[in-house]
Amino acid sequence: MNEMTTAEVSAAEFSVIKSSLDAAVREMSVNLRRSAFSSIVREMRDFAVAIMDSKGEVVAQAECIPIMTAGLSLAFRAMDELGELDDLTEDDAFLMNDPYSGGQHLQDVYLFSPLFDSEGVHVGFAANTAHHVDLGGAHAGLTTNATELFQEGLRFPMSRFSVSRDFDAPAGFVRRFLAGNVRTPDAVLGDLRAQFAANNTAALRLREAIDKFSRDKVLSVMEQLKSYSDQRTRAAIERIPDGVYEAEDFFEYDEAERVRIAVAVRVEGSNLHIDFTGTDPQVKKPLNCPLASAVSAAQSAVRCMLDDPDIDFNEGCNRALSFNVPKGSVLNPNFPAPVRSRLTPASRVFNAIVKALGKAVPDRAVATGFDSSTAVSLSSLGADGKYQVVVELVGHGWGACSDHAGADGLDNPISNCANAPVEALELDYDHFEVDEYSLRRESAGSGEHRGGYGVRRIYRATHDGVQVTGYSDRQTTGPEGVFGGGAGAPGSHILEYADGRRERLPLMYELVLSEGDRIIIETGGGGGYGTAEESASTTQEDRALV
Repeated sequence: MNEMTTAEVSAAEFSVIKSSLDAAVREMSVNLRRSAFSSIVREMRDFAVAIMDSKGEVVAQAECIPIMTAGLSLAFRAMDELGELDDLTEDDAFLMNDPYSGGQHLQDVYLFSPLFDSEGVHVGFAANTAHHVDLGGAHAGLTTNATELFQEGLRFPMSRFSVSRDFDAPAGFVRRFLAGNVRTPDAVLGDLRAQFAANNTAALRLREAIDKFSRDKVLSVMEQLKSYSDQRTRAAIERIPDGVYEAEDFFEYDEAERVRIAVAVRVEGSNLHIDFTGTDPQVKKPLNCPLASAVSAAQSAVRCMLDDPDIDFNEGCNRALSFNVPKGSVLNPNFPAPVRSRLTPASRVFNAIVKALGKAVPDRAVATGFDSSTAVSLSSLGADGKYQVVVELVGHGWGACSDHAGADGLDNPISNCANAPVEALELDYDHFEVDEYSLRRESAGSGEHRGGYGVRRIYRATHDGVQVTGYSDRQTTGPEGVFGGGAGAPGSHILEYADGRRERLPLMYELVLSEGDRIIIETGGGGGYGTAEESASTTQEDRALV
């Protein structure tokens, strides 16, 4: 571990070193995506990358998945607890996916690689996480009926290993263990190689920067970047009126029951404390949210509500924030509660905090988006004994704000996955085709600014035996508008048999399709902002009283 450096850095050097770090993480992102095998990483970009200092604090990251990027430092803490950070080599790496020690859900696999300068001095870590299309579990891609974590797939506590011995070598344990326990070994190993490629990019670029400017100057800039983000974050928080702002949101557990996410946001000067007391207890279904996901979603929501949108996101942004997340709640469950669908409660964390801070700064208030993790997995075991597995996240409508309508057909704000093009899917897989992909223009909440449109996406099985699993939310009640705006429409999942019969599916389901059967997914729209008749001259003070 390196000592703190206080090297003098000129303004010009600071700017160039910062830009080199930013460019390095963007290049990491591009290399990971272009090297990946699975559609969820290659097309949907369900991953995150960062460069961390030797203390494991993020200093630069690419614009990827917010809930993942915010969680990288939390995941690192499990590595720090191993006590194996003093004798690292370039052949070492750390792997983990444990939701109960800083991870998200099992499918998000973290890879950390130590970084060294040209003299062999340890200067930091390259870090990334990617969603793997299959890690075992009861069903391919998604497991929706799990009652404990062990049924959801392989669990890797933070572990150090030798890359040359355990992964690169044909008989390496990590390589053979993964290949022998997943349905799609080529995709899983291919995506993990892409993660290594991203970290190797960081190693090369950071070494180049140190060779050009010196180790002390680069490490000094890393520290200054965190301090600068801390200062700007605190300045933005100080512009929020002191007080306690409360809100709640819900996700649907079944047709008759909803689960409550409660939050109280306390603003005191430049500090912001988020308390989830009053949130419902953990549940039996895989709709629990591990602590790292809840904290990451909260960090993302706060950043969205600050009036300084250009703060570089690194560990400095989090110094002003503190949390109370009751143990045993749905946002901090006890092991081994299942967490596969953790993005659903995490999305309600985001929604509740945006609502709460909207009361404090009504000019930045935003209507609630559909913001549901609408996921579906389609898999098939071929005659050759090989699986085809696809996991899709279907977009929806975002909430409107004071300036414009809600965005149409996007993944939710803390997930931010890209659209998976129909053409790319049908080139890679032959067990289904997409019959329709369109906007639901009737789904948006009305208002001075309408909510965003949801989408309709229809999958048709091309042969018998296609396994489908899926989960969703907001099938009963759509997202709320704000300042008199209308609610967005709810969504639905429908099974349409080849003979035309239809059956509405529950929030979580597992089934097998015959040739010609179709899954029709309709996502909801976002809430509207203001009433349609509202004058453009309505003041901020008027809205604060609504």
